[in-house]
Amino acid sequence: MVCRSLIKFEPVNFEGPKDFDVIFFSSIRCAQFLETSECIDLHSYSLCCAGPQTASRLKRMGYEPAFVGKNASMPDVVSKDFTKWLGKRRVFIPCSNRSLKSIEAHIPENQVHSIVVYKTLLAPKKINSGDIMVFSSPSNVHSYFSENKLQESSVLISWGSSTSFALKEYGVVPNFILKKGSVIELKELLDNHFSI
Repeated sequence: MVCRSLIKFEPVNFEGPKDFDVIFFSSIRCAQFLETSECIDLHSYSLCCAGPQTASRLKRMGYEPAFVGKNASMPDVVSKDFTKWLGKRRVFIPCSNRSLKSIEAHIPENQVHSIVVYKTLLAPKKINSGDIMVFSSPSNVHSYFSENKLQESSVLISWGSSTSFALKEYGVVPNFILKKGSVIELKELLDNHFSI
């Protein structure tokens, strides 16, 4: 097994919004960059996140999420559920410059402040195509295909619907799509379908 990230991250200067009640994190990286900036006291707001993986990491950082999406790999579903939970409150969504802004899809425009707090930079590398390839994000997909080609026999696993759409941009359809977006789900899929 070879694990290789084809992206890197760097903070950006930003000015946080003044008028909001809730902060929504689509990933733990958003939380880490916002916390490091020290421009907002995270304990002063209701914190929400896309799924259980991010919730678990937030708890380890000392924060208790008020809303946790049930299915992080289906951002449209999370957006609808979160919008119902949010009601009339206003939300700040810290994000990457490459954010697909999926969570904002169902929130009224006057209730959401989406601000870039870090950059996701492609860091392509030449990689030998494996028997099983797991793509964890749209950015990793774009970075991979900028330097590499897949072997036709590779089995492709996509980490959620957004990553699947990115693969389809390159004419590739994943064999499996993770629905919960967790390492446990990936391990179960590998155990159930492959003798590794």
